[in-house]
Amino acid sequence: MFAALFGVACAGGEELASSSSPTTFPPVTSSAATEVATTTGGTTTGTSGSTTGQTDEGSGDASSGGVTTGGPTSASASASAGETEQPPVCGDGEVEGDEPCDDGNDLATDACLPGFVAAACGDLIVYAGVEACDDGNQLDNDACRSDCTLAACGDGVVQMGAEACDDGNTVDDDACSNSCKAGTCADCTASKCGDSKVNVAAGEQCDTGGQTPTCDGDCTSVVCGDAVLNGGAGEECDDGNVNGGDGCSGACKSEVVKVCTAGNDPKSNAGWVVCEANVNSAWISMTGEGGQYHALKICQNLGYNAVGQQGGTCKNVCDYCAGPNSCNATGNKNFDGGGSCGADELGPILCNWVMWTCLE
Repeated sequence: MFAALFGVACAGGEELASSSSPTTFPPVTSSAATEVATTTGGTTTGTSGSTTGQTDEGSGDASSGGVTTGGPTSASASASAGETEQPPVCGDGEVEGDEPCDDGNDLATDACLPGFVAAACGDLIVYAGVEACDDGNQLDNDACRSDCTLAACGDGVVQMGAEACDDGNTVDDDACSNSCKAGTCADCTASKCGDSKVNVAAGEQCDTGGQTPTCDGDCTSVVCGDAVLNGGAGEECDDGNVNGGDGCSGACKSEVVKVCTAGNDPKSNAGWVVCEANVNSAWISMTGEGGQYHALKICQNLGYNAVGQQGGTCKNVCDYCAGPNSCNATGNKNFDGGGSCGADELGPILCNWVMWTCLE
């Protein structure tokens, strides 16, 4: 019996004591539970995690039937102080361990695929609500682009077999149409004003093959005040504005009296004719037998404001004493200051064979 007790004590690393004297053994810690041992003629008892033995002097030994007693011994059922970690459970809705995702379902079209793999563009599975397509490749010119969006005309990428071009804009009359077809031309000649083909891109508003009542010679629409004279449209002048009193009215009618314009004095009815005229002045001469002329009134009726020079003509028209001339073939423009013969209610009067100038 002592041999068994001593064997346990050795396991704890203690050295055996002499059998002739009482010996108390110190506790020995062990991770394993100590079983209860019983021998014939005596009792041996141990406690959990330790073995305690005691020998009383005179109690006898194993051969004489003496009894050796130790403290009670118990065994723990726990194998270790901590719990054993359980492996992740796939499908419990919780991301554990090395799971990239776990949404608790087996749908193949959401963010977490069966097998708990995160959805991604290029995995051949269309992620509902996020991807329009997924063909599993990185080609950008097929029906499903590399970002898992559907190819479309106008996205700037030419779709193989479906599009001839794709310039990414909505201009329909450039080299690539809005239906992603390559542009073609029926004429293919350089744009030119006057070719009877309206080219808007070249700035043409019209092109009638030349100036007409509806189109100016520079292929712009007829507008009074555009500085382009269009006689076919009824313009007598076009000075680039629509102001009146500057020689060309706002309706593009001339405000300058024309050469050879003829008239009669408002009171005496004596005849006169325009020899020269411009915006700033005009040269007026008597005609026929002459007579009395209210020069200022005649100038005002022609659009001028004052009388400039005056003089005799020696009975010549649009000439000073050189010979017979006319408004179509003027002679000397010389004013000797003569011709005044009073005034009446219409203003100063010039008499007989005279000529004068009107000033703006």
